[in-house]
Amino acid sequence: MEPEQFVEDFINSITPGLISRPEFIKWSAIDAKLERLSPHLAFYRELACRVKMGSDFIRELADSLLASDDPLPLIECAFELLGHTGKDFVSREDDFAIVDLARDIAAGNEAKAEHLANLLHDLGFLNILFRNDLEDLLLGVQIGLETHRRKNIGGKVFQQEVYKLLDETVRALNERGYQTALKKEVTIRYGGGLSKKVDFAVYHREQIRFGVEVNYYTVAGSKPTEIKRSYGEVLRGLRSVGVDLIWITDGKGYRNMRQSLKDAFTILPNIYNLRQAKAHLLADLEAALSETR
Repeated sequence: MEPEQFVEDFINSITPGLISRPEFIKWSAIDAKLERLSPHLAFYRELACRVKMGSDFIRELADSLLASDDPLPLIECAFELLGHTGKDFVSREDDFAIVDLARDIAAGNEAKAEHLANLLHDLGFLNILFRNDLEDLLLGVQIGLETHRRKNIGGKVFQQEVYKLLDETVRALNERGYQTALKKEVTIRYGGGLSKKVDFAVYHREQIRFGVEVNYYTVAGSKPTEIKRSYGEVLRGLRSVGVDLIWITDGKGYRNMRQSLKDAFTILPNIYNLRQAKAHLLADLEAALSETR
């Protein structure tokens, strides 16, 4: 197939997204988090009242945290309201684990309590504190954070889809008399002490025959450029030990990577999106294996 035709077929058959409508927002997870954090909003509503009446925000927050038997959930709630969900906090001025900071404050460390109060002040926490409905604000933050969850799971879902397809393919090959097996995350070694780690490997007669790499892109990514730049030598090395490399990749990001996809195809012609792999991979692998029968 000519590169131009391959690109057209690939783009026309991409799977733009993998997350179903019911999974787009994890309402059960949001509800669970709101249930856990909402009781601590009363702390900040009371703090807002005292600050509005003239109390100093930094002093009042520091003293209130020092008075708490367990300041950790209060601190976590503040960071959640700011849209920060990590276990650590880093900035140009900061680098600490939130749980360690809470432990120090619980132990009565006034300097650490003041440090946190100053930090929240500098992050603009007062812009949140004086809102009328912290519950609704917290809900909005959680919905916004779903974007990060979807980015994180998109690749994992695609890996699972490809694994399912490869497993079905290997089973079908075995039913046709080929001695094949599938393994995850395999390092293939070749000449000069070099190696290539692949997401999946298809074995034939207990020897690696195909290495499979998997990527999913919702936006433009680096893999096609990497293939163009450095995969020539990698492919020659793998072929020297009898291994063909396959790349299964997909996503709406390819709508903005046509030229890069074309360039990659000229180096590595064994490229499939998910629909192409479902339609052709079994026949292509069988054709390759039949040559060694």
